[in-house]
Amino acid sequence: MGFSQESTPIILDGPEDWKYEKIDFPLDFAPSLPYEGFEELRFAPGMFDIESSTYFTYLFVLSIQNKEELSKSELKTLLSKYYKGLYSAVAASKKMEIDTSQIKVHFGELKKSSSPTKNYSVQIDFIDCFTNGQNVLLNMELEVIPKKQLKGLYVLSIVSPQSNQSVIWKELREAKEKIKLQKIMLIENR
Repeated sequence: MGFSQESTPIILDGPEDWKYEKIDFPLDFAPSLPYEGFEELRFAPGMFDIESSTYFTYLFVLSIQNKEELSKSELKTLLSKYYKGLYSAVAASKKMEIDTSQIKVHFGELKKSSSPTKNYSVQIDFIDCFTNGQNVLLNMELEVIPKKQLKGLYVLSIVSPQSNQSVIWKELREAKEKIKLQKIMLIENR
């Protein structure tokens, strides 16, 4: 299928034992997304094992250039095109029936923040086209972080079908905070 463009991590340098991928925009599976920049992803070791406690658990960051703000509506469109495009591309490569009507994005309440960062709770009705073709509800915590001096933004997300209170979320949240504090701030202060 060929989405991955392996390289050295720019932002997501951990967790180290999680598989790394980098993809430049335009994304092969979602070419209608009108952004410049790149996406980095880290997949938990059990990402594609339906019996694993880390099944479909991953984190990703979109580094978007020349776009200093994304409204909730724009984020919803971005995620919808992203996940529908991903499903369509993978399902087509596996000769599965393609029906994206079941893929839906639901935004929860905006978490209040005093900083310019915007925080969202998101759920995505997805179809696991990678393993068994079954529906999977993905829980996501998403932050939109302005690139102060670089005229752009980061969309930093952690994702798992596990309950937000499960053990894996502690690891995801710790990884996200480390990325924010160590990598994003370092890039911003160059």
